[in-house]
Amino acid sequence: MSNYHEETVYQRNSLLGYSLDWSNRPLGFKNYQHRPPLPLPEALSCPASFWETALPAKIKKPSRPPQAGELSRILRLSAGITRPRWEDGRMLGARAPASAGGLYPSELYVLTSGVTEVEDGLYHFTPLGPAWQYLWPGPLAAYAARSLGGRPARLTFFITSLFWRSLWKYNSRAYRYCLLDAGHMLANLELALAGFGFPVRSNINFADNSVSVLLGLANLDEAPLAAVRAGGAAEESGGPEFKLPPLDLEALPLSRRIGRDYLLLSSHRAGDLEQPLAEPLWHDPEISRPEELISLPVPTPAGNPSLQEIIIRRQSRRDFGAPSPSLAGLSLLLKACLPQPAPVMALVIAGTGLELAAGSYLYLPGRHALLARSKGQDWRRIVADACLGQGFIAKAKVQIILWADLDNLGKKGGPRFYRHAMLAAGKAGQRCYLAAAALGLNCCGVGAFYDDDLAVINGMPHRASPLYLLACG
Repeated sequence: MSNYHEETVYQRNSLLGYSLDWSNRPLGFKNYQHRPPLPLPEALSCPASFWETALPAKIKKPSRPPQAGELSRILRLSAGITRPRWEDGRMLGARAPASAGGLYPSELYVLTSGVTEVEDGLYHFTPLGPAWQYLWPGPLAAYAARSLGGRPARLTFFITSLFWRSLWKYNSRAYRYCLLDAGHMLANLELALAGFGFPVRSNINFADNSVSVLLGLANLDEAPLAAVRAGGAAEESGGPEFKLPPLDLEALPLSRRIGRDYLLLSSHRAGDLEQPLAEPLWHDPEISRPEELISLPVPTPAGNPSLQEIIIRRQSRRDFGAPSPSLAGLSLLLKACLPQPAPVMALVIAGTGLELAAGSYLYLPGRHALLARSKGQDWRRIVADACLGQGFIAKAKVQIILWADLDNLGKKGGPRFYRHAMLAAGKAGQRCYLAAAALGLNCCGVGAFYDDDLAVINGMPHRASPLYLLACG
């Protein structure tokens, strides 16, 4: 999968301008021909603060099944519309997760079993309403569990991507953005579930075809990228045998012509699994001189903003005139961004005027510490130049480059690990957005950059592939 990443790099003097076919712009909402939207249950308010969900902590398992009002709020916080805006009859408003170009390729499904005041079965969430569509009735958790590996759960969520929404603008590079956007939604979903006290188990290594059949995805244009189980064990045994979905699960086309891209589709299919696999464990890299580590302050929030408020407030902002984050604030930002080791690493670019010396630092989430890669030089303008010359990035007090050694990941786990890396980068990016909002900082995610130029920033390890950049301040 590193081949896909290499084939979709941006290089100087190689980006050719092209015009978008606005008359064929994809719809931002999936609609079924014979499954009318139904009103969601009245949503309960999420009782948790942002920091108690974002910082690692042991979640006490609820002794009761999930309630309809809790599920309704979880769906809205994961993928709902936060700032509605209509233009030419289209809803173009911001939603809870960030999205490259505001195209929102991700869709959210939930399979319920034993949820209070909710019929068992599979539902599709549509933010416009908000509402949901009842797709498959009956006890389906056991079938889902066989596709994911493990026990049936009362709540099983699936995040998919409609590739054409991003392909319309970004061509072959769209697969990167689809994975990042799925990671954005995954972060919100995990936090929202934790906000109601539900321990979460996320699944990336599921059986692709089985999950696609369950969701009624009968073509190549939409694919599952992540799953999440929560709410405790479902009281199901066995499970129905499935065939292809009926025709009345067909969705209306996104536009009059649906585009496809061979590189995207072949790269995605290369990572498919026939059977579910155990989820991998991640660790910090070995450090030859641990005495050189800079320990960050223990993350101690000064305020207590609600998770619900922060998700609604979050937005991409390019104005970095806010006060510089303190070292304590940087500690909170990084801990929320990457609370534990992941298939991605973070290189922190510190500008002048911080309690930390200007330079580049490798963040080690398992140790919650920084390792100086270079000191004394402000790299922010060089980073901004590598990000297609977008000058506003240079004004950010802190830049976080999320990267991975894709060749090494591929050797260890095969093509599927590309999804792990990109989804993890998207999750970290969304959590960074939210933590910045909680700290009173602005944040903007950047997925467009000259890959080779960004990869040679002083401090980036050899063979590191930049995946995502967050500018904060």
